Amino acid sequence: MYEKQMSAIAEGFQHVADSYEGHEQAVLDVIADCQSAMEEEREGAIGAWEQRELDYARVAVREGFLRLALVAAEKALIVSQLPRDEYEYGLNYGRPQ
Repeated sequence: MYEKQMSAIAEGFQHVADSYEGHEQAVLDVIADCQSAMEEEREGAIGAWEQRELDYARVAVREGFLRLALVAAEKALIVSQLPRDEYEYGLNYGRPQ
């Protein structure tokens, strides 16, 4: 699942390996594609954890941390595939009960 998006993330890492300059829009496009793919998979709704990671990815791009943005986008895709109990544990880890 999400092979196209994971491939785009890997390609993004290669593009930013030498220089971040000029790659901001390409990374934002990867993030948007990840979000669209998850929304399509979930009929328009994505989980809180995924949304948090995608928001973080966009902030990272704005602040100039493109690798970090790609990692956050990748994490969003990965957590969207977790079994429910693992997802709930990871989403709520460290939060007061």
